[in-house]
Amino acid sequence: MRNSSSRIPGFVLTSAFRTELIVMATDVSLIFIVAFFLAVSTTSTALNITEVLGQYPEYGTFNDLLTKTKLAEQIKNRQTITVLTLDNDSISSIANRSIDQLKKILMNHIILDYFDTLKIQKLGKKSAILTTLYQTTGMAMEQQGFLNITRIGPGDVVFGSGVKGAPLVSKLLGSVTAQPFNLSVLHVSTPIVAPGFGDPVLAPPPPPASKPAPAPKKAGATAPSEVEEGDYDGEAPESAPSPAPADAPLADAPTKGKSPPSPEDADEEEAEAPAPSASSRVVDSSIAVVAVMCLVVSLVAF
Repeated sequence: MRNSSSRIPGFVLTSAFRTELIVMATDVSLIFIVAFFLAVSTTSTALNITEVLGQYPEYGTFNDLLTKTKLAEQIKNRQTITVLTLDNDSISSIANRSIDQLKKILMNHIILDYFDTLKIQKLGKKSAILTTLYQTTGMAMEQQGFLNITRIGPGDVVFGSGVKGAPLVSKLLGSVTAQPFNLSVLHVSTPIVAPGFGDPVLAPPPPPASKPAPAPKKAGATAPSEVEEGDYDGEAPESAPSPAPADAPLADAPTKGKSPPSPEDADEEEAEAPAPSASSRVVDSSIAVVAVMCLVVSLVAF
C-alpha cells in the first residue's frame, strides 16, 4: 500500500498540509489581484483638472494658475470636487497678484462637494453655505473658507464669500463639464475675493437701458407753426392751396403755372361772342322808321 505522505529531505509533506498550502497561495493571489484593481481604480478616478481644462482654451489662464499655485496637485488627491472656473478675460483682473493672494483666492473657487447645474436648481433653500479648499488650511478667519450660493430667480444663481456682509459678485454662467459624482466644472463671471485676500473685484455694472426710439410722425400737410420764416411769400403753400370762392366764375380763378392768353386767343373769343337777340333787332328797326318819317314831314313842311 502506497503511503499517503510525500517525503522531502528533512521534511514530511502530508496531504492535509499540501491542501492548506494551496488555500494559502490562492488567498495570496486574491490579495494581489484586489490590490491591483484598487490601484487601477484609484488611478482612473484621479481628478486631473489640468487635463480637463486643457480641452478648453478659453480657460487657459485659470488652468495655468492652478498649476503655478500647485493647487492642481491638491485637487488630484480629492475624490469629489467642484471647480468654479473663470475665462481668460475675467481672471485677468487678478492674474498679476502675488502667488500667496492667488492661491488663497483660487482655493475659494474649489468646493469640497459635487454641484452641477441640476443639483443647484434642486437646492431646497434659496441660499446655502459651501465649504472650500481654503477651509482645510486651518488659517481661515471667520467665514473666509466658505462660499455663499444664492438663487435669486429661476436659472439665476450668484456666488460670494461666506464672510458676513460680503457681496455676491459672481454669477453662474453655465456648466463646462461634469463627471458625476466626482468632478464638476462651472463657469462663473467674476473672481470671488474674500475680505482679507486683497482688493475685492466687484461685479461689472449692468449695461444702461437704451432709450426707446421716438414714434414716427404721421404723414400729412405741414402745420402752419412748422413753416420757417422766409418761406412764406404771401401765397398759400403748394401743399395746401386756398380754394376759390364758391360764387366766382370758374374762368376767373387764377391758374398757377399757366401763361396769360395770347391776342389771337382774344380775337377768337370775340368772334365767338353770341349774336344780338330778336327783341334788340325790332327796337333798332322801329327807331330807324321813326327817323325816316320825321325826315319826310320836315321836307313837306319846307
